[in-house]
Amino acid sequence: MKMNCTAFWRTIHPDNIKEMEIKMRSVPILIIGGGAAGMMAAASAIEQGGRVMVIEKMAMLGKKILATGNGRCNFTNLKQQPEFYHVTGSDDVWKLLRRFDEKRTISFFKEAGVYPEEKDGYVYPMSMQAVSLRNCLGRKLDKAEIHFEEEVTDIEQKTSATGKNTGFIVKTTKDKYLAKKIIVTAGGMAAKCHGSDGKCFGILAKLGHTVVTPVPALTWFKLKEKYTKLWAGVRVKGIIKAYDEDKKLLAHDKGELQLVASGISGIPVFQVSRYISRELEMSKKPYIEVDFLPEFSAEELYEELLRRKRCHPKLETSYILEGIMNNKLTDAVLLKCGIGSRTLLNELTGRQCQNICAAVKCFRADVSETAGFDNAQVTSGGVSKSEIDFEDMSSKVCDGLYLAGEIVDVDGICGGYNLQWAWSSGYIAGKSAAGGKQK
Repeated sequence: MKMNCTAFWRTIHPDNIKEMEIKMRSVPILIIGGGAAGMMAAASAIEQGGRVMVIEKMAMLGKKILATGNGRCNFTNLKQQPEFYHVTGSDDVWKLLRRFDEKRTISFFKEAGVYPEEKDGYVYPMSMQAVSLRNCLGRKLDKAEIHFEEEVTDIEQKTSATGKNTGFIVKTTKDKYLAKKIIVTAGGMAAKCHGSDGKCFGILAKLGHTVVTPVPALTWFKLKEKYTKLWAGVRVKGIIKAYDEDKKLLAHDKGELQLVASGISGIPVFQVSRYISRELEMSKKPYIEVDFLPEFSAEELYEELLRRKRCHPKLETSYILEGIMNNKLTDAVLLKCGIGSRTLLNELTGRQCQNICAAVKCFRADVSETAGFDNAQVTSGGVSKSEIDFEDMSSKVCDGLYLAGEIVDVDGICGGYNLQWAWSSGYIAGKSAAGGKQK
C-alpha cells in the first residue's frame, strides 16, 4: 500500500512520536536476561525498592544454573585469589568481587533458605540440587514483572536536545518498552541451549561499545592425531601445558585428564582452554604438552624401562608400562613413537626407550580446534572492561546502561568462580540501577 507525503509526515511528526512513546509500556528498570546475573540484579534492585521487568528468551529463569556442577551447582568457592579471574591491567574487577564476596554470597542464599555445604573450598547447596538455588532466587523476584519466551531485538537510546540520555526504547519479538534504565545480563555465547547466543553483543556494539571477540572457554580440545581413538575412555592424573606457536607457555594445570576419541578433556584442560581458543581465533597454531606420569622423573622412568627390558626380554612392548599406566594409553604412546605393540622388549634400542619416556613425560600434540561454544561452560571475551565503571557496573559509553555477568569480558577458572562473578556483578548492577548507595 502506498502512503502519500502528508500521511507519512503525520506518522513521523514529533507530536505523533511522543504519542507513540506514551502508548509504550514505561519501565523504570528493564533487565535483559534471566540467568544467574540477571536474577541477582533483579533481586538486588527489588531489595532497594526498584520496579523491575525481566525479559527472558527461554521458557524459564536460570536454565543454565540448573546445569552447573552436573546439577549440583557449585555456586562459589572459599578459595579466592585475583589470579582465578582472567583480568589484565586493572584491579577494579577484584575490588568489585570483594564488595560482594563469597561470604556475602553464602549469607545471601542462606538467608533465603539455601544452606551451604563446603568440600575443599567448593561450595554447594546442602541439598546438592541446583534447583534449590534457582528457586530461592526466583522467590526473591515475586515483585518483578517477568516476560518469558521474549527476545530483545534492538535498543535505541533516547536523548534530550542537550544530548543527555533520557531513557531507551527496547524492541522485542513481542512488544516495545520505554525503559529509564537497562541492565544487560544476556550472557555470552557458551551453551546456546541454555539461552546465550551472543546476539546482544551486536546490539551493544550499535550503542557504541567495543566487544572483545568471544571465544569458548572451559571446554575441551580436538587433536590432530590418529592415536586418540586408542586412548578413548582413559582417565589419568597428569599435567597439561598450553603453548603458542612460538613455544611460549600460555598456561598450565594439573589433575585428572579425560582422554576421548577425538582429543582430550577434563578440568585441567578446561582451565587452559581460553588461551588455546584465543590463539585459534587469531589463526595461530597452539599446541599442548602432557605429562602422563608426574609421579616419575624422566630419569626414573627411563631406568624402569631398561630394568623391564633386562628382566623380561621376551615380553611384547605393549607390556612395557603395565601396572604403571593404562594399557590403552600405552598403545597410543607406542603408536606416536612408531613402535609396534608386538615388538619384543629385547628388540628395543636405547633411543626407542628414550622416545617412549619423552612421549610419556612430554606428550606433544597440535590442537586443531576446541569443542566449540556448544560444549563450553563460559565465554571468554565480551564488552570491553575499559568501557565499564566497576564501582557500579555502569557503562561509560551509554548513560543509564548497566552490564553484569558473562556479557562482560571477565571469565574465571572452574570451581564456582564464574557464578561468583555473576552474583557480584549482578548484585552491584541491580543495586546501582535502583539508586542504592555503594559500599
